[in-house]
Amino acid sequence: MSELNDNIQNNPEEKPLTEQELQFCDLYVNGGLEYAGRPGKCFKEVFGEKASKAPASSANYLIHKPHIYAHIKSLLSSERFEMETMAVKLQVAETLKAVMDETATSDYTDRFGVPLSPAPLRAVSVNAAKALMDIFPIKHKEENRLRIEGADGNVIFNVIVPTNPPKDEQKEEE
Repeated sequence: MSELNDNIQNNPEEKPLTEQELQFCDLYVNGGLEYAGRPGKCFKEVFGEKASKAPASSANYLIHKPHIYAHIKSLLSSERFEMETMAVKLQVAETLKAVMDETATSDYTDRFGVPLSPAPLRAVSVNAAKALMDIFPIKHKEENRLRIEGADGNVIFNVIVPTNPPKDEQKEEE
């Protein structure tokens, strides 16, 4: 028995979880919109409102215990969780694509029938595209890079702006 206690003291991540701690971890990871990622709410649900006058601080204390943290980490790295994450990623991507498509080309009117400026809609489309790129970055197999080398590393561009001929010269040419 002392060997088990020594192992737990040396490696607190292997400490067995109580039934309530298991419930807390499961609710924190798999609790859906209401509980997932919300330690205070999970703590209140599992341990009851009377368990602590400050559930948020108790929840934060609990979630940072090494054996609790390790269990939550193992739940998050499970294959099922990764599949759910990918499914949500795909749902978000489809929604962003629909928003991007609709706001890129649609025209809207206000409640009085006055056409609205398309600029804000196009901005929404661009933002949806940026969010989509954050989810699924596009990588090119080959990147074309333009390399301009000068003698000292500086490049000088001479820009010649054409001048309009005076109006008298234009009439003569016609």
